[in-house]
Amino acid sequence: MDDLYGVIKRAIVAAWDEGWTHTDVPVLWRENEPLPRIDPITGGTGGMPYYFRNQVEFGSEDVIGFGGGRGRNFRAQRGSVVIRSFASVLIGDEDQALRMISDATAIFRSYRKQQDDWDLSFIGSGSGVDWGPNENGVWFQRGCLEVFEFRFQG
Repeated sequence: MDDLYGVIKRAIVAAWDEGWTHTDVPVLWRENEPLPRIDPITGGTGGMPYYFRNQVEFGSEDVIGFGGGRGRNFRAQRGSVVIRSFASVLIGDEDQALRMISDATAIFRSYRKQQDDWDLSFIGSGSGVDWGPNENGVWFQRGCLEVFEFRFQG
């Protein structure tokens, strides 16, 4: 499979786009580009009270079945989607940020998509992210992660 990690990331972002209902809240995906300067006061009409910055992380890859020669084995690439929510300390409503994190995790809960040559399944959630609310600066930050397995032949 060409561009394995790109295929996985595009499938995950597509799942997010299908399920994300808070279209007024900006969602940034970690890219090789600088972050825009989002200001909680002047970052848009009436300010920017919330935004998300998500990223796809890749973990182990294993052979899970033999398919008859080089490039024909069945493989599983595992990883996670790290979801980060930022809420302006100026609005004092972190509960809304927590509700949006709940909505974000629901996108991936029990999610499975099959294509002709791959299968993406979200297999669990994690809370091992080492940050809690952070009151440094002007943003409260919260985070969580969703664990996936991507099966393919290669």
